[in-house]
Amino acid sequence: MISSCFKFSLLLLTLYASPCWAEKAHFNEFCDALAGEWQGSAAKLKQAPLEVTVSTICSADKRQLIISVSRNANKPFSETWWFRVRGESVFLTYFDGDEIDKTQSFSLYKQYGSFTLLGEGELNKRPALIQLRFEPNKNGWLWLQNVQYLDDDTDRYLFYRGVEMQPDQH
Repeated sequence: MISSCFKFSLLLLTLYASPCWAEKAHFNEFCDALAGEWQGSAAKLKQAPLEVTVSTICSADKRQLIISVSRNANKPFSETWWFRVRGESVFLTYFDGDEIDKTQSFSLYKQYGSFTLLGEGELNKRPALIQLRFEPNKNGWLWLQNVQYLDDDTDRYLFYRGVEMQPDQH
């Protein structure tokens, strides 16, 4: 079960997460930091949390990172997030086994030990700024997926989904 502390952490990080004072990060640092086997809870806004496992593989040249999130209740298959360096940007291909692949270009920032991928794209058929934040959390990470829709007056990121990533004990 998702703890109340996890829920509170999601709320605080979503409301106060801002890359305003962040610096450009090196992808190899991001890749090394996330590589491994993880477990935890995942939740979207207004949905019950689910237990997930997350496997991350960093390529030998540290220019690609593949993240696989185990099956969840919304989709019949695992999700695959394939990040790779393309010039100054990080390019993402996302596949959930159900819909066509989605692609997105991001800038990578680092701030106080956290990593943020920030890019302009589309979510729910609306233009949006998409933010993927990886916040240190105990011995692991809290992966926040946030969105700021460009077709309304909201001037902050809205929580979309959170994934808790703690070291796998198996």
